[in-house]
Amino acid sequence: MATMARAWLAGAGMALLAGCASQATSDSVSQQFDCDALGQAVESAAGGFADIKGRLDETSLTRTWETDVQAFHDACLITSARSPDHYVCFGRLALDSPQTALTRGGEGLAQCLGDDWTARRTSSERIEFARDAAGPVVVLETFLNDRGRRMGTLSVFQKAGDVAPMPDED
Repeated sequence: MATMARAWLAGAGMALLAGCASQATSDSVSQQFDCDALGQAVESAAGGFADIKGRLDETSLTRTWETDVQAFHDACLITSARSPDHYVCFGRLALDSPQTALTRGGEGLAQCLGDDWTARRTSSERIEFARDAAGPVVVLETFLNDRGRRMGTLSVFQKAGDVAPMPDED
């Protein structure tokens, strides 16, 4: 019974994220994203996320920190590899259309972030939000996983320069 309830709640959350609700209200936004947690991650970006980093796990390629700050699908962490530390969350989106999933998710993020943030769609599967040129950047991306399911990533980068892909190393 508990498994069925969790599955129903997860499905309801994904449906809202995918925009099945006809109008976004503050209640549906709180179910799509944890706006308070997102705000905490954004504010923490200036300090390299030091105040929200938990246990460190290092490999030869990455450093990853657990975090209690969960803005999307309770699947968030802080990581760095070739770019500076950034906050990232992963989750499944119910719609297969990248444009619709990105639009609906972007609308929810815009409500969380507020009017002083500007959205810029950088591809058919990516939207970036920024307040100013020197501050943090919030990115929502969609992609298909190896099972053909539409997934999303929500990331908070410390500054705009951290968002750009790193050049390939030779």
